[in-house]
Amino acid sequence: MRLVIINAILALATAQEVSREPLKDFCRRHQQQTCVVDNRLYIDGGLAYYGTGISPSSRPETNTFLLYGDLAQIGSGAPPLNSSLPKGSDVPSVSGGALWPDTANKLFYLFGGEYSNSTVQSFTGLWFYDILNAKWDRAISDGSQARISWPAFGASAVTDEGIAYYYGGYLSNKSVSGWTGPPLMLNSLVKYDMNQKTWSNRTDGTPRADGTLQYIPAGDRGMLVYFGGVETLSGGYVGYQVQVFDIANSRWYTQTATGDVPRPRRGFCSGVVWAKDKSSYNIYIYGGISSDGTAVGDVYILSLPSFRWIPYYEAPGKRWFGGKAWASCSVINNSQMVIMSGFYTNVTKDACDQPTIGGQATLLLGQEGIERGAVFRKLESSIVEYRVPANITEVIGGDTNGKASVTAPAAGWATADLSDGFKRTYSAVSRVATRPVSSSTTRSSATSTSAPSSGSKTNVGAIAGGVVGGVVVLVAIFILAFCCLRSRRRKQVSQAHGSVAPAIDPYTRNPPTEDKSAAHLSMSQASTMYSPNPQTAMTSPAGSPRPQSDVSKYYQGSPLEHQQHDSRWNQPAGVGYSPQQGHQQAYYPPPQSGPNSPVMSVELPNNQTPAYPVELPNVSSPKPMRGLY
Repeated sequence: MRLVIINAILALATAQEVSREPLKDFCRRHQQQTCVVDNRLYIDGGLAYYGTGISPSSRPETNTFLLYGDLAQIGSGAPPLNSSLPKGSDVPSVSGGALWPDTANKLFYLFGGEYSNSTVQSFTGLWFYDILNAKWDRAISDGSQARISWPAFGASAVTDEGIAYYYGGYLSNKSVSGWTGPPLMLNSLVKYDMNQKTWSNRTDGTPRADGTLQYIPAGDRGMLVYFGGVETLSGGYVGYQVQVFDIANSRWYTQTATGDVPRPRRGFCSGVVWAKDKSSYNIYIYGGISSDGTAVGDVYILSLPSFRWIPYYEAPGKRWFGGKAWASCSVINNSQMVIMSGFYTNVTKDACDQPTIGGQATLLLGQEGIERGAVFRKLESSIVEYRVPANITEVIGGDTNGKASVTAPAAGWATADLSDGFKRTYSAVSRVATRPVSSSTTRSSATSTSAPSSGSKTNVGAIAGGVVGGVVVLVAIFILAFCCLRSRRRKQVSQAHGSVAPAIDPYTRNPPTEDKSAAHLSMSQASTMYSPNPQTAMTSPAGSPRPQSDVSKYYQGSPLEHQQHDSRWNQPAGVGYSPQQGHQQAYYPPPQSGPNSPVMSVELPNNQTPAYPVELPNVSSPKPMRGLY
């Protein structure tokens, strides 16, 4: 009878989980995938916390909703979020994947990611969301997809020609159906042509994961820029080496970056913008997990083709461990950025992350942030182009429109070919939609509430069913409990000398035992994993690092500077939204505990990527029968 009661309670808990209100109950989210199409910022998958706060026993839940932020309404400082879009249970809800926007055809594709609380699907078709018709479907392939597997925690970019790329990542039993063995780090660059619906893949000699990939319109057909994360050949975190893929000649180059090099990290997010004349391409990065296992809360810029690192926003003392990892960065109007929530490694932070606006932080990328005295500010609809900020032009020359005078790395070019490539810019021919797309259709789709197709039902039914089912189960629990107690009393009277079993509290759920040994390190573990012994962070090579005093003037008015004596702080009026805002426990000045992080600050989230690549097989791409080749 007790077993029946326990099962009923678990069923009630499941029903309550199904009935989550994704916006009203939101607390935090991380490892989601996002993209921008027209005036919408789409947020899919990832892991979310719900409720009014975080406790040591809190566990994230898979986000099964497709959300969007309305970029046409940013008057309040951040796009209002909406959860009305359909997403059926057959559509993957994953973490660490990618959304590939097809702006010409008004849709986006979902590729890669780990499954958490559902069965891993076989990759038999590429899912996409049809924005105009508000439904999910699968793309038709020519058969080349059969050679491609479903990775997670790689890096992704989409070119102006409608070509999507996915570099590196992992394969494991959390992403590949039937996978056996430990996770496998990849050295593959997957390519998907949205126009032809074809796949291809190439490999190099170094498996990599957890870095970032950005497209820039340089060279004859554009370039892909990759850096950060982890790789097997370096034995850990990547420091100042930048990988550049020339699309026209299908060749990788390795270039050394100098300047004020940030701490090595993985699990960070990034976005790219460039000057009007394309004399500089500037990649902004936020957050991530540093080599000592803590999250960082800074913003840095990698400026190309000078390959100089420039600080844009730094947390106090550079040792403040209140940062976040596995956030998402989305560039808005080529001039601003939305940083979506993220995971706090500091477990003493128990507050929710900007719950009223869905965990959004907003960042001005251009000169406006310098002029207003704070780079973390509310979005402004009047800012529609990128003006190169002064802290960049002080390093590379030029002005807000471009005209950079430093157009070569301080360490010299790796090859003459790469140097020549950066002397040219590329403008792709405007893509033509392969299906009917009209402005009237686009406008109507923005407010469409039509019923989804049979394969794309919404979560409304599940929510209603969960609520009704929860009530029914709750009534059943009371009835069963009453019958159980009545039966037990009768037995106590008639069997005075019988043995009595220890009472079991069905509401107590002990945490699962965890094997944290390196020998069992796996992405498939649903446990909390701790960072190994800290590695020494790579220092900046000889270059032109600027003293802290040169950049501190650009941080005036930043949220972290307005601390209260009780170690809590509130957002100053008019400043906007910072990733560390929202009554989170701040640490300023930083704890005097030396270079290593406090024990309570190094806990990483459930369902994460392996902590160090040296613990993974040092192999090349998977064999054909196991994955990409």
